[in-house]
Amino acid sequence: RPNMIVPFSAHFSFDKIADLLGIEIRKASLDTEFKVDMDSVSDLIDSNTIALVGIAGSTEFGQIDPIDRLAKLALSNNLFLHVDAAFGGYVIPFLDKKYDFDFSVKGVTSITADPHKMGMSTIPAGGLLFREEACLLPLEIDTPYLTIRKQHSLVGTRSGAAVAAAYAVMTHLGTEGYKEIVKRCMKMTGRLVEGACDLGIDPLIEPAMNIVALDVPDLDDVRKKLRSRGWVTSLTRNPKAMRLIIMPHLTEDTIDSFISDLGECIHDNGGAGGSGCPILHCGEEAYPALK
Repeated sequence: RPNMIVPFSAHFSFDKIADLLGIEIRKASLDTEFKVDMDSVSDLIDSNTIALVGIAGSTEFGQIDPIDRLAKLALSNNLFLHVDAAFGGYVIPFLDKKYDFDFSVKGVTSITADPHKMGMSTIPAGGLLFREEACLLPLEIDTPYLTIRKQHSLVGTRSGAAVAAAYAVMTHLGTEGYKEIVKRCMKMTGRLVEGACDLGIDPLIEPAMNIVALDVPDLDDVRKKLRSRGWVTSLTRNPKAMRLIIMPHLTEDTIDSFISDLGECIHDNGGAGGSGCPILHCGEEAYPALK
């Protein structure tokens, strides 16, 4: 049966769609920086492979796969290449460091970029972009009694409010607005990493974007103590670490408060009464993070 190769860092939605379509999911291993390992991808390709997937802003680590190398591999094997930039799509273009991950890379077939994450729009607002309109043709369904003659999605009637909201916020913010948002988030990310390092806690990797994975000792115990102070944090799976997303509504004071409480919890000076936060909702999932 047809198979699709995704990194181990891929979002669980790929497992969902593979199950629906009867496609085998093959998961390529990651390197020491939690990027997809290119040798692993190459080894998994066979005559039944139909597509490769690269992640531009992984859910757990915020890491960016080598999309240019994946694209060359896809072209040489006549395969589709999908780039999952659901989170990173509204971050990466506005970073000081430049990454090639979009249609400027020959071989990229499609990209997801969700306005309801770092695009600052309302839920639900997901974006799917194709290099060529021809990619939509196999999905066409005639809709003769509607004003739109054809549809290209599984869902029929749905609200257009999310589209209007996404258009409004993108028009309002513009390129410069998103640059300022990302710049501020990355500044707070640096402040968090610096504060953690002062406590003797290193990030698993240098953050590529505003997602941080901290190698916290006695993690489960520390998370319980933080929760008693109102801080709800999430985890990475392998390796296990504390995962934090630095979203635009945060402030430097919030970062400083978290670092202070984290230090006390690590040194077993914890207890209730901190200045914590509830869970932050980002996209269709609940991402515990600073607030």
